[in-house]
Amino acid sequence: MKRFALWMRQHKMVSAGVFLTLVVAAVAGVFHAQIIDGFISARNSVVRTVAFGFVPPLVWVAALGLAIWKRRELLARRQWNRWAGALVGAVVVWGGMGYQVGYEGILKEVSLGGTIGQAIKGPSDILGAVRLLALASLALGIAAPTGTLWWLRRSAHFTGRAARKVARALPVVGRGARAAGRTVVRAFSVLRRERPVAATISVQEAPVPRQSEHSSAVALRRQQAMQELAPHPASNRNGDGASEEKPAEARPKPAATEAPSAPAAARQPAAVSSDVERPVIPYVSPQELARWATPPVTLLAESPPGSHEPGIDQEATSELIENTLADYGIEVSVSEVKPGPSVTMFGLVPGWVRRNRQSRSRGDGTDETPGRSEDSSTSTRVTIDRILSREKDLALALAAPSLRIEAPIPGASLVGIEVPNPKPATVNLRDVMETDEYRSMLERSKLTLGLGTKSGGETAVADLARMPHLLIAGATGSGKSVCVNTVITSIIMQTSPWEARLLMIDPKRVELTPYNGIPHLIVPVIVEVDMAVQALRGMISEMMARYKLLEEAGSRNIESYNRDRAPHERMPFIVVAVDELADLMMTASKDIENSIVRLAQLGRATGIHLVVATQRPSVDVVTGLIKANFPGRIAFAVASQVDSRTILDGAGAESLLGRGDMLFHPSDAPKPTRVQGAYLSDREIGDLVSHWRKQSGPPPPPISLESPEAPRENGQFDSDSGGDDLLDKAWDLATQHNRLSTSLLQRRLRIGYPRAARLMDLLEEEGVVGPGEPGKSRDVLVSRGRRTGAGG
Repeated sequence: MKRFALWMRQHKMVSAGVFLTLVVAAVAGVFHAQIIDGFISARNSVVRTVAFGFVPPLVWVAALGLAIWKRRELLARRQWNRWAGALVGAVVVWGGMGYQVGYEGILKEVSLGGTIGQAIKGPSDILGAVRLLALASLALGIAAPTGTLWWLRRSAHFTGRAARKVARALPVVGRGARAAGRTVVRAFSVLRRERPVAATISVQEAPVPRQSEHSSAVALRRQQAMQELAPHPASNRNGDGASEEKPAEARPKPAATEAPSAPAAARQPAAVSSDVERPVIPYVSPQELARWATPPVTLLAESPPGSHEPGIDQEATSELIENTLADYGIEVSVSEVKPGPSVTMFGLVPGWVRRNRQSRSRGDGTDETPGRSEDSSTSTRVTIDRILSREKDLALALAAPSLRIEAPIPGASLVGIEVPNPKPATVNLRDVMETDEYRSMLERSKLTLGLGTKSGGETAVADLARMPHLLIAGATGSGKSVCVNTVITSIIMQTSPWEARLLMIDPKRVELTPYNGIPHLIVPVIVEVDMAVQALRGMISEMMARYKLLEEAGSRNIESYNRDRAPHERMPFIVVAVDELADLMMTASKDIENSIVRLAQLGRATGIHLVVATQRPSVDVVTGLIKANFPGRIAFAVASQVDSRTILDGAGAESLLGRGDMLFHPSDAPKPTRVQGAYLSDREIGDLVSHWRKQSGPPPPPISLESPEAPRENGQFDSDSGGDDLLDKAWDLATQHNRLSTSLLQRRLRIGYPRAARLMDLLEEEGVVGPGEPGKSRDVLVSRGRRTGAGG
C-alpha cells in the first residue's frame, strides 16, 4: 500500500484521471435515465435539423482533405473557383433533398434535407425550384466562368432570333383572328334574327341533369344572362342608330320572367324546386381548403424507453401452467407466447388422456389351452371443458387476480390463457398511429380509430364508417372517458372541418368541454338535457334532408354522392358523441331513446355515426332497441356478470383489470377481443385544440339543428293537442303536494322532459310554484283547489 501511495503521489496526472473517471462513472450511474433522454432528444433535434443533408458538404470537405493530403497542386490559386463552385453545388444538392420526404420516423415529418434543406428550398416548391436553378447557374458561373459566358451569349443569340420570328408572325396571326371574329359575329347575328323564339324555348326547356346546388345556381344565372342578351323582336333601330322600343305594356316580357309550363317546371333542378332549403355553398378552391392543416403526430407523446418490454417471466410461467394442470391430470404444452401491454397470452396445445384396458381370451376348457389376458391402451384428446374448469386453480397458482381463457384462439388450434403482467405498460395513441395497420386502414377510410394494442401485441384499429355506430360501457375509472377522447382525437387528427363535423353532448360538463373552439364542432359542447333533446331532433332533420339530397342525386350513400364532386361540394361526415347516456335517459328517456334509435337505424347511409358511452350498462339505459342498432361495442371493467351480458351478450367484462383494459366486439367478429386502450393525456388534448384554434381556413357550411316542429306562441300548447288539458292536470297535481318537481310531472303525466319543464315554467308564471334551481323540486304557493281560468 505504501508503494502504491508513493506511486500515486509521483504520478499525479494519472491519479487525477482515475479519480475523474470514477466521478463520471458515478454521475452516469445515478443520472443515466436523464442522460439517455437528453441524448435521444439531442439526436432527434440534430436529425430533424440536418437529416441526410450533411452528406454533400461532407463529401466536399473529404475531397478538400484528400487534396491537401495527396495532391496539393489541386489547391493552386487558379483552382479556387472550382472549389467554390463545388461548395455552392453542394448547397444546391442539400436544397434539392428538401423536396423528398422520408418514409418513417422524424424524416417523414420534415424531409431528407431536414429543416435546413427546407429553408434552402423555401416554402414554395415552384419558387424553390427557381431558387435552386439560380444557385446552380451561380455554381457553374463560379466554377467555369468562360464556358458560362459563352453559353449565355449563345442562349441570348438564339432567344433574340426566336423573338424576332415571333414578332414577324404576330401581325399575320392578329389579322387572321380579327377576320375569324368578324365572321363569327356576322353568323351569330344572322342566327339571332332568323330564330329568336325557338332559341329561347330551347334554352328554357332543355333538360337539366342532376347536379349540386352550387352548379344548379350557376346554370340558372347563365340561362338568365343568355335570355337577357337575346334581342327582342319588337325592338328595331332607327336611322341614326338609336334603339326604338315599344311601350312597356306593348313590349313582351322577357323569357326569364315568364312562368314555365308544368313539364318545364318539373324538369327544373331538384335542388331549386325541392322543399329542402339548404344554403348555396360558395366556391372554395382547393388551395383555400389546404389552409386547414391537420396536426402532426408529433403533438402526441411518445412512450418512454423500455415500456414495451415484457413484464413477465415467460419460461417460468409456461412451466407453472403445465405443472399446475398436470397435477389435476390434464396434459398440456405451451407452444406459443404473445406478450401484450397488460396481459400475456399463452397458447396451450391440449395433450392426450391415456387409459389402459385388460381383455381376457377364452380357452377350450382343457389344462393345455387355458385362457389368456392381453393389455391394450387407448388415448383421447384433453377436452377444453376440463381446462376451463381449472380457471380458478390456475389463478391461484399464478397469484393472478383474474384470468381469461379464450378457447379456441381465433385462427389457431390453441387454447389461450391471458395472464396479467406484474407491471402493465402504457399504450400511447402515437404508438398506435405510427403502425402500418393504422396507416393502411387510414388510406381506405378517414374515420379510422386507433383503439390500442391487443393482448397478443397486435394493433387494434377500427373503421367507424363500417361499424357504423359504437357503444361504450364501463364502471367509473375503467377508462371509458379516455376511450371517447381517443375516438374524437383519431377523427380530428386526420380530417379537416370540411370532411367531418362533430356534435358533442356532455352532461357531466368536464369530459368533452375542452374541445370547445375547434372548427369541427357544429355547436359548442352541449351540457343541458333540454338542448341535447333539441339537438338530436335537429340531427334527425339533417338526416332526412340528406336523404332527399341523395334521392335527387341518384346516390345510395354518402360515398357515391361524394365520389365525383368537388371538395367544397362534398357532404361531410357527422359524428355524434354522447359521454354519459345514463344521465340523459334518467331525465328524458323517451325522447332520447327515440332520437338515438332513429339516428342509428338510418344514419349510416347519410354519413351520421354515433359514439355513445355510459357507466351504467343496465337494461333501462342500454335498452333492447339501442343495443340492437349498435353492432360495435366496447366493454370496460364492470361490476357484475349481468352488466357484461347487457353490453356484450356474454360474460368476461367483469374480470377485466381496469385502467384501459377492455373487450372490443366489432360487428364483423364472432367474439370480442381483449385490447389495452390507448392513453391520451389532458396536455395532448390541449395541444390538439390549440393547433386547430390557430388555423385560419375557410369556415365550413353551417348545419342547422332546429327541430321541424313549429314553436308554440308565448310558450303555450295548442288546445287541440291537449296542451291546456295538461296544464290543468299539472295544476291539480301541484295543489295535491307541498313541493313539485319536473320528474314528478314526467311520471304522473307520462310526458317527456321538455314538455314537463315547459309546464313547470308555465306554473311559475301563473304563480302556482315558486322559483327554484334546475334539477330540484319547487315550493307550491297555492292552496288545494281546482283551476278556474287561464289566469288562475
